[in-house]
Amino acid sequence: MDSRASMIRFLKSSFFIFTNLIVFKIIILRYLLFGEINILNTFLLELGFILFIMSLVELLPSISKMIGYLVVNIILSTLFLAIAMYHAYFGRIVTYFALFQFGQVGAISDSIFALIKPAYLLFFIDVIVIVLLMIFKKFPIRSISVSKKIVIPLLFLGFFASFVNFYINKDEFYSNNVVEAMDKGILNYELIEIYRGPETALASDVESISNEDTEALKKEILALKGLSYIPPEERNYFGAAEGRNLIVIQVESMQNFPIGLEVGGQEVTPNMNRLIENSFYFSRLFQQTGPGNTSDAEFLMNTSLFPTPFNPTSQTYGGKIFPSLPRLLKKKGYTTMTFHADEIEFWNRIELYPALGFDTYYDETFFEKKDLIGMGSSDEYMFEKAFEVLKAHHVTNQKFYAHLVTLTTHHPFTIPSDRITLDLPEKFQNTLTGNYLVAMNYVDRAIRELIDALKEEGIYENSVIVIYGDHFGLQQSAISEEDTNLVSDLLGHEYQTIDRLNIPFIIHVPGITEPGQTFDQVSGQMDMMPTVANLLGISLDDQIIFGQDLLNSDQNLLGVRYYLPIGSFFNDEILFIPEKGFEDGTAYDIRTEEVIEDFEKYKEDYERVLKLEAISDEYVKNLPER
Repeated sequence: MDSRASMIRFLKSSFFIFTNLIVFKIIILRYLLFGEINILNTFLLELGFILFIMSLVELLPSISKMIGYLVVNIILSTLFLAIAMYHAYFGRIVTYFALFQFGQVGAISDSIFALIKPAYLLFFIDVIVIVLLMIFKKFPIRSISVSKKIVIPLLFLGFFASFVNFYINKDEFYSNNVVEAMDKGILNYELIEIYRGPETALASDVESISNEDTEALKKEILALKGLSYIPPEERNYFGAAEGRNLIVIQVESMQNFPIGLEVGGQEVTPNMNRLIENSFYFSRLFQQTGPGNTSDAEFLMNTSLFPTPFNPTSQTYGGKIFPSLPRLLKKKGYTTMTFHADEIEFWNRIELYPALGFDTYYDETFFEKKDLIGMGSSDEYMFEKAFEVLKAHHVTNQKFYAHLVTLTTHHPFTIPSDRITLDLPEKFQNTLTGNYLVAMNYVDRAIRELIDALKEEGIYENSVIVIYGDHFGLQQSAISEEDTNLVSDLLGHEYQTIDRLNIPFIIHVPGITEPGQTFDQVSGQMDMMPTVANLLGISLDDQIIFGQDLLNSDQNLLGVRYYLPIGSFFNDEILFIPEKGFEDGTAYDIRTEEVIEDFEKYKEDYERVLKLEAISDEYVKNLPER
């Protein structure tokens, strides 16, 4: 066979066709992730692994070769789609341990479909064409083979290139895993993460600590945060609400900007606005959740510990015994319970709740899947059923801690028309932003109905009511340009990361928080538990916590390490986001949101945050098993 015929045969081979299809798809993926099309980088960083895999398939027996190409094509296409969608919402590159959570996709299918973009069709358009050709019997069952004289050298070339890329990069850790994947290759980065494992890729190294030496550990944490110890008897509001019931409402996807917002002459959250007038309102509190999202917010509220950075905490440490708010309150004679209208297995809450020490949990079985909206029973129905339980404890004079986790306002924020009371201007119609505002208005009304019921039954006056958002609802990279502009118009400035991570935190104690106060100090979700505990007169002197009581401190240092790269932090002046590390990071003024060029003086804060996160990881790892 002459060289021209050999070349034509090679160009018609499945090896050549499918290899080029995968290369094309990874070029598209790199563009979606990194905003660039760099053919040279793609070849240098990605082609080795692709050549190795495709050469292995080409060496299969002829009868199974085509099946091999189809299977590899579908697997890689699905992986590329997952990486693109995950990045669009979370701003991170999905890794194998996060992919294991895809078993929960069915429960959030509406959110998944809402994230799909037309460009994602490019990952599967060839698969669709092949399926159609197979249906009409126009697709060859057998593949045109490539000579082993060509395939075997390509196999070794691909292996060598992939191995060298892996070997020289495996031990270099980047704070920002998007930048790491861009510099090392997406597929190579995934291999590196498998090599590292979820426990070795932590924020920084820390010497082994002793959980028994509580006093020394607390002193180190206070020093790293720049705080001084304040005895309970010297703390503001310590025990001001001692003995009262505790009702904590965690609002799904609630950001801070809807609070006090008017659209078309209507308040989006009129009831919370009125409540804030007689509450402690922390307007500059930021989310610190990890990959467990809502379940991590529950964890933060009840432990004041850092969630794990690569896996949901409930999955990684569901078998632990966490020192927690429920356990502290049980010592004070409280019964503790949590309500959530979703499946108890979602985010492994079936393990999380015992780990946190709750006496009782109420999930979708209790709510009987009645009055369904989106993922489960409506918030109105959840509050109604929960109120019956609270009422039963009240009539027996049993103090209680109830953690109510809402669900109806989950992305994509679809509220039935008969539940909508917010009349949106035309420009918000049929937009995600409009749906979000309607959802926030809905849950605001549901909370008012619960509080009205508490007042009517006589529970309200003897309770502490806490309301906070679990995490953001509108991710910049996951919403359209139209929605981004709408949110920016509402804010009066460009919608940025600081706005996205800002969630409300409200504490209402009848007779104590009147008139209300607004605190604009920088704070985080791990500060919620110490603040509530102080009001209830619960000393945390024997407890390891990484947050602080916001009623007795005016400075802060907060680590955020999932929705932002590891090493990101808020202090009283800036939000800092690293790239490979500190030197190439970016600092934003916490109030103006403008970029700060000279941020060298904050390097110590960066190092202290990494140390705090590492201590928390080591502490949690050493906690006893149930």
